[in-house]
Amino acid sequence: MSALNQELRFTTRGRQAMRLLRTMVCALVIVGGAFFVATQSFSAAAGAETEDIGIDAEAVVVGEGESLWAVAVDLGIDRDTRDVVADIVDINHLSSPVVHPGQTLDVPKR
Repeated sequence: MSALNQELRFTTRGRQAMRLLRTMVCALVIVGGAFFVATQSFSAAAGAETEDIGIDAEAVVVGEGESLWAVAVDLGIDRDTRDVVADIVDINHLSSPVVHPGQTLDVPKR
């Protein structure tokens, strides 16, 4: 038999070991990828919380039946209410101006 015709032959036990090794490598890649994605998401969220937008803020809890507009009016800031609402949305990284009772918001200081 020449060197070119030789091929690697596994026993049943060898094939099982290779399947196990392949499965373990795939599982390691999947778990590693999930861990990477989770740490990147956590890092992005942590970075967003510490972002300084140049506005001094204080915490306010949204009351029952209160809207973001009502929260902005209750602050009594001598500015256009639309601008105050926009500041609250920016400070809290809200995707919409919808708020819920009991939600804590950072608002511009009075």
